[in-house]
Amino acid sequence: MVEEYVSPDLVKSAFRGAMRSVFGENGSRILELHLRRFLGKDPYKALYEDPRLFCDGLRSFFGPGAKGLLTVLAKTLIRESGVQGLTPDQVIELLENGDQELKIHFFAILCSSHRRAGGAET
Repeated sequence: MVEEYVSPDLVKSAFRGAMRSVFGENGSRILELHLRRFLGKDPYKALYEDPRLFCDGLRSFFGPGAKGLLTVLAKTLIRESGVQGLTPDQVIELLENGDQELKIHFFAILCSSHRRAGGAET
C-alpha cells in the first residue's frame, strides 16, 4: 500500500524547508502566522490534511500572485527533494485538485525522493 511510504513529518518538513528557501526564516514565519490564523491550525498540518485548503490560505494572503508563488514553491520543492518526473504545474494540480488518493501518491513520491536526496527523516 502506498500510504506506508508516506511520512507526515517528512512531508511537512519538505514543505517547511521549501518555504524557508523561498521566503527566508523571517518571511516564512510571518507567512506561517497568517496561514495559522486563516487555517486555524499549523499550516503544515493543514497542508498534509488538505493541500487545497493550504493553497486557499496562500491565495488569501497573496491574491492573484499566489499562482506565481505556488510555481516557485513547487520548483523549490522539486529541486530540494529531488522529485523527478513532475513539473511545477503538475505539483500544483496535485495540491489543488482535492483527490485524496492522488495526494497520497504525490506525498509518497515526495517522501521517497526526499529520502534518496539525503533529506532527514523527522
